[in-house]
Amino acid sequence: MSRRSAIIIALAMALSGCQHTGLGERYGTPTITRTGEIKEIIIRDDDVSPAIVTAHPGDEIRWINRQQDEARVIFLLPMEGQLSCQRGFGGLMSANENQYTAKLRANETASVCFKHPSEIKYVVRANSALSNGEEHIAGTINIGGRQGLSNKEDGGKRAQSSQ
Repeated sequence: MSRRSAIIIALAMALSGCQHTGLGERYGTPTITRTGEIKEIIIRDDDVSPAIVTAHPGDEIRWINRQQDEARVIFLLPMEGQLSCQRGFGGLMSANENQYTAKLRANETASVCFKHPSEIKYVVRANSALSNGEEHIAGTINIGGRQGLSNKEDGGKRAQSSQ
């Protein structure tokens, strides 16, 4: 093999999308995304905004903790096989190895990307000045454009509405 061929092969391998998987390494889930939009969810004292996020497969859903205290994002159902990327999630809460959570200090972020249309429920567990110390704030992510529609159906609805 010539030196030029070796350089081309090395360059191709470097550009092939190999990514360090960090916390997702166990399941082979990449820690970053290179496609889709970023949908931000801001965690503030006693609420998340927006509480319902609509996104498409491949979009990055990013939580930003704007509280002074720590907050924890917890998915209510198993996520294995549903994620195409993740950053900052892991730290399994229980014996259920499929349950993902992210612990965020003030101004930290964590994110995930979903592969398929679905409705995902999560809670943010945070300290609260309004309750007995801890607040559980519910949120929903609708993947697929609109709740209950597949990608194909949603794409058709968007195309019709733009005519």
